[in-house]
Amino acid sequence: MRNTGKRGLPYNSDNYTLPWSLSGQNSQVSWAYNWYSAGSSGINGQETSNPALTYIPMLWSNSPDLVNVWPTNAQQAIRNGADAILAFNEPDACWPGSGCMSVNDSVRAYRNYIQPFAGQAKLGAPAVTNVGLDWLDQFLGNCTGCTIDFVPIHWYSNVYAFGYLQSVVQSAYQVILKHYPEGRPIWLTEFGILDGTGGTEAQIEAFLQQALPWLDAVPYVDRYAWFMDAPGFLINANRSGLSQQGLIYNSYTAPCSNWNNTAGTC
Repeated sequence: MRNTGKRGLPYNSDNYTLPWSLSGQNSQVSWAYNWYSAGSSGINGQETSNPALTYIPMLWSNSPDLVNVWPTNAQQAIRNGADAILAFNEPDACWPGSGCMSVNDSVRAYRNYIQPFAGQAKLGAPAVTNVGLDWLDQFLGNCTGCTIDFVPIHWYSNVYAFGYLQSVVQSAYQVILKHYPEGRPIWLTEFGILDGTGGTEAQIEAFLQQALPWLDAVPYVDRYAWFMDAPGFLINANRSGLSQQGLIYNSYTAPCSNWNNTAGTC
């Protein structure tokens, strides 16, 4: 039986999805993705090796080798239970690991490759970086007639920047409301602490314990994914199971009894 929590796993090796959402964990983790359009081998009809997780395919960019396999892979993922698909990864940026696409190219590719799946799964807009909200604004304004069911964003900073995380999420939602007054959910598909920012492991864990209840409480945040499901992050260094971060991420909850809808704070 699949879980229903907001939390997801970004992974490169699907065997690292196995320690999650096991019986008795009270897990909040329900979905996973791997920056590609196919998971493992579809074991037991799933796209990851863990049947408790819903695999979400991504069209990382408009690169020919990716778009050529996209229709078949996305359709297979939907048949295997994917309830959503993700568009391009950080097209607003042109550093290693980002899609580096213009707004016009992204609109064209979205219409050609993402829009055909409308009605089969929820469609996610391209996922922009912390500083990509102007790019997102332009994309939403130019992709007229496009089905946008949710809007992914990314966030990276340091352990002292919880207020900055709140600000970026809230600012992204204001961009969404500009184009969709009725709103669209946000998926925070990557968020994490930048290397070299000076945070200790204990501080990172404390940041998680601060951020997770807030993200769980924000009504317009539908899903989110801490970076990442790999050794040294959510998996321990000897690869034998969850790290302390992983244990927190898997099941930590705290009440947000004084949620302020106007201020967007707990």
